[in-house]
Amino acid sequence: MKKNILLLFLLFSQLSSFSQYINYKFYEDFLNKYVSEDGYVDYDAIHENKDELKAIIKRFKSIETDDKWSKTQKLAHWINTYNVYSIKLIIDHFPINSIKDIHKSFDLQFIPYQKRFISLNYIEKKILSKTLDERIHFAINCASISCPNINREPFYGDIVDEQLEKSAKRFINNMTKNNISRKEVKLSRIFDWFSDDFLKNNTSIIKYINKYSDKKIKENATIEFLDYNWSLNSHKKFIQKEYFALK
Repeated sequence: MKKNILLLFLLFSQLSSFSQYINYKFYEDFLNKYVSEDGYVDYDAIHENKDELKAIIKRFKSIETDDKWSKTQKLAHWINTYNVYSIKLIIDHFPINSIKDIHKSFDLQFIPYQKRFISLNYIEKKILSKTLDERIHFAINCASISCPNINREPFYGDIVDEQLEKSAKRFINNMTKNNISRKEVKLSRIFDWFSDDFLKNNTSIIKYINKYSDKKIKENATIEFLDYNWSLNSHKKFIQKEYFALK
């Protein structure tokens, strides 16, 4: 009897884990088609083939989210959701030079969730922030030059920790996002805006960055925060060097 109960428990656990697994291959194909290796998005091409984006959004809408999901599954799904809907937001208002050209862009309630609509800010501050993982700030892409580059590989619950570690290292060592030397650092505004998140388990921003930086920074190094470039992370504008730096 005990053996049967144990087998049923193991079977239920396996089924529960399986039910949480979502295959984002459909999204990965889209990203590999429209996002460059440098993380720039070909909005022009997506706009010309809007039905492909509509199909991707339809697939995301069909995913039934569950509050009982594991932390890792929530992280993966909501990072993917944020990123694909940031692309949708741009395409819905295309052509534009910046996400800031859209009135209340981050507070627009256009993302379906539990019989209502939520915003990008809601995903970031009410869902992802509750996971208490500061590395989300290196993974979510707000369609701007100074944002973390969009990952061409979707995030998956079973490997999201490894993916977030790579995202942190990639962002911190990207000289278009941060300028790091031993005695002086010029950092992304992300480290200023979300300093409380990075200081949860660290006594200083420098100590946090040193966990990922290829160049180790002196603890007494001076810190300056860079202006944030809200120009669209457009592949076409990147090729043509047509950027409009917006603070």
